[in-house]
Amino acid sequence: MQARSIATRTALLDAALTTLVEDGYAATTTTEVAARAGVSRGAQLHHFPTKAELLTAAVEHLLERRVADFERALAAVDADADRLEAAVDLVWSQFQTPVFVAWVELWIAARTDPALAAAVIEMDVRFTEETRARFVAAFPPAEDDDPMLYDIGRDFAFAVMEGVALQRLVPRGQRPARDYLDALKRMFRLLRSPRSGS
Repeated sequence: MQARSIATRTALLDAALTTLVEDGYAATTTTEVAARAGVSRGAQLHHFPTKAELLTAAVEHLLERRVADFERALAAVDADADRLEAAVDLVWSQFQTPVFVAWVELWIAARTDPALAAAVIEMDVRFTEETRARFVAAFPPAEDDDPMLYDIGRDFAFAVMEGVALQRLVPRGQRPARDYLDALKRMFRLLRSPRSGS
């Protein structure tokens, strides 16, 4: 019985994220989510009586999905690959998934929903902490790296990629994403070259 309840809950949360991605926040109703999950209205109301409760739980579910996606991408990095190339490509891969789109929809909704905002902010802090620790373990700074430059460089890369990914949600002939990634890689190499050559 408990396993069935967990399966129903998971189906509802997966359906909520799918609806966020495909239809947006406004169309993510409890009725639509229940239909997508193949769950009765009664079962949906038992688990999540309101949209607010459903989306708050979906935030936690989304965090688990984002961390799992990051870990899979990290595990797929070629150990012999260029460290800088691999690091930038790894970060960018996290902005190419449906999970990122769901995250954007929740952030936009959170702007005018204080309760949802609290949950989304907590999710973002936890995601940043968990993935940052994994990233640093996989791509530790070199002995001659400036610790502050390493930290700000990593966060700067995330910020640039987030902006590029947001632009791409509404295609309008923007510069190709690869141009930004190549520029980031060149910039980081330039920042490191004087220290590497000393």
